[in-house]
Amino acid sequence: MPSPSLLLSLGSALSAFSATAFAQTPPGYTLEDSYQGSEFLNGFDFFQGPAPSNGFATYLSREAAAIQRVTKMVGSDNYLGADYTTPLLARGTIGRGTVRVETKKSYNKGLFIIDIKHMPGGICGTWPSFWSLGSGTPPMNGEIDIVGNMNIANVNKFALHTDTACSVSSSDGNSGVQGSTNCAADSASGVLGCDVSSVQANTYGTGFNANGGGVYAMEWTSDSIKMWFFPRGGIPASILSESPDPATFGTPSANFQGACNIDQKFIDHRFIFDLNFCGDGVGSAGAAYDRSGCPRYAGISAGESCKKFIAENPSALRNAYWQISYFKTFK
Repeated sequence: MPSPSLLLSLGSALSAFSATAFAQTPPGYTLEDSYQGSEFLNGFDFFQGPAPSNGFATYLSREAAAIQRVTKMVGSDNYLGADYTTPLLARGTIGRGTVRVETKKSYNKGLFIIDIKHMPGGICGTWPSFWSLGSGTPPMNGEIDIVGNMNIANVNKFALHTDTACSVSSSDGNSGVQGSTNCAADSASGVLGCDVSSVQANTYGTGFNANGGGVYAMEWTSDSIKMWFFPRGGIPASILSESPDPATFGTPSANFQGACNIDQKFIDHRFIFDLNFCGDGVGSAGAAYDRSGCPRYAGISAGESCKKFIAENPSALRNAYWQISYFKTFK
């Protein structure tokens, strides 16, 4: 029978080993949901009707989108595009046919990874987004913009939107350029959210597509909301092996944390892919279009010029589509 002193020594050693083991191998993320392949759209609801935000788009039902080939499979990838054959009336009430799909399931915190091979950006009048939206009337319970910009922009803009006071620090580590630090959409200054613009090449639009796309990741915790972009040739091994570890991701492109109670401001988020045209965007209805160098027409405003371009030039939108390899959620 071992002596009490030996048992005590063994117990101390085992305790030390256990403490060291747990310290060195913190619990990682495990796969929760995978949206990909022929089952991809089964996890989404189709928003139908005129686009919000004064957009010049009409969102189609699942059946109508399939018939018009606005949604289809490209190999094992999912294609979400727009009608690029039908001329429209610029002053009409029917916008260009496209889709907005929202996950049936809502999420609260976790790690979210999306592999995109092609996005609709880089074309005048386009406003594609991959984002999440909380329950209730927007921006109640928050909005997280992971992929988005407008027209012929070539860099991605990450953003958060909240209903009331939520401020983030401009000094926390991120590689992007910090814009506004006030995330509240009710700001008296007119700022509609806090944002960070990427400084990496090929994060959006034509350059992104020419490079074969890439992977976006978003980690949502009680302390922060961080986002990364990885070009096709630079995706971390932990993501490729389906054991994603944010510790291996490097400096985030955007790091939103500070005087903001994330648990109170971001609740029950559905993830959304959409393609809008014209609309409010960032600033007034025509401001972003006007600054972009896109076609202007005599005698009408920038916003009206945007609608005219989208209405009368359907073939310009042939490449306005998402090609999605997968969207995966981890907890």
